[in-house]
Amino acid sequence: MRSIISVSHPAARLIDNRVRRASVPCVREPTRRSGRPASAGKKGKIKDQRPRKDQRSAIKEQENRNPSYLSSASHAPHQEASSIRSSHLIRRLVLSVSSNGYSNGHSANGVVCARSASHAGSWYTKSARELSKELRDWLAAAGEPMSRGARAIIAPHAGYSYCGATAAYAFKQIIPDNVRRIFILGPSHVVCLNGCALTTCAKYRTPLGDLNVDREITEELYATGHFEWMGRQDEEREHSIEMQLPFLAKIMERQPADSYTIVPVLVGSLSGNKQATYGQIFARYIEDPHTVFVVSSDFCHWGGRFHFSPYDPSSSAPIFEQIASMDKQGMDAISRLQPSHFNEYLKRTQNTICGRNPILVLLQAAEHFRQSNNHTHEMHFLRYSQSNQVRSPSDSSVSYAAGALFIHPN
Repeated sequence: MRSIISVSHPAARLIDNRVRRASVPCVREPTRRSGRPASAGKKGKIKDQRPRKDQRSAIKEQENRNPSYLSSASHAPHQEASSIRSSHLIRRLVLSVSSNGYSNGHSANGVVCARSASHAGSWYTKSARELSKELRDWLAAAGEPMSRGARAIIAPHAGYSYCGATAAYAFKQIIPDNVRRIFILGPSHVVCLNGCALTTCAKYRTPLGDLNVDREITEELYATGHFEWMGRQDEEREHSIEMQLPFLAKIMERQPADSYTIVPVLVGSLSGNKQATYGQIFARYIEDPHTVFVVSSDFCHWGGRFHFSPYDPSSSAPIFEQIASMDKQGMDAISRLQPSHFNEYLKRTQNTICGRNPILVLLQAAEHFRQSNNHTHEMHFLRYSQSNQVRSPSDSSVSYAAGALFIHPN
């Protein structure tokens, strides 16, 4: 196996970026992480902080019972170890690049590279028949679409038993006959990113069938110089994009598989300038009436395990109503379609909306498009729910919301 790659290879920047992130302390905002943190122990040695075997079993059991549990692993800032991990990372990435085609969605032997449905069987059923029925029932309960079709939606990404019924209200606003390309913007929970990353795969698998990745658009985005490639292990572990795919496969089931494509984009922690940069890049695509953006986000993660539990003990309103009020303020800020309003809301409340960066990229894209076109933009939130109605400070919950962006020419 070749262990050397050319610096001109698209993956060379992946190695450079991943090593740079491993070499520089990375303080993460409150997003989900299920990785293996490490810290410096005595005499500068790296101390493995992975849970013991019995602890891992308990964590796995909790994950299966409550899919939102994974988000609690990352709400405390952490630092990546530096030089020792860097050398191991270089070796692992070089070997990975040499055995997996990073630029064209094919492996070294020409076999199409496909991301598996890695959360099927835990976060949602792996049975195609059962999954299809669940999705059909939720979509039927969501009623009729509001308009001629949404240009973008916001949908949750927890286990379907918690958020499936809510997510259906967003996906019901997509008119499949009009769709040729679907961008999926998901927040990164498993790797620290300060930009956006693209898939190296040609297909994403679901129990309902494979979805084809738009390699041409993916390469076009990479050529802007503002994107890197996802690492394959991180891509398999990340759930925020995958949880949108069965819904997409279901609503597009009557369309030929080769009539539309998807563009998965993993979104990291972005500065204001980077939000604007990515918004400007995506504005040219949101302009296309045959393109839909799916933004993956849960709303408030409340409770001690999320390190976020504000409430007013003097209020007569129960805690879950106070959480809902805070979330509604966030939805109102998003609906104003001005990125500054949502950023101000986040700064004021510190609400743990894990998909805030993908949402801000969408708002920036809509803003750039609105400035250059005579169109009317409307954002509507159609459904809101919580995994649990919190009444005690020792309790916890995750909130879910379904929203849709409509764009109409004047």
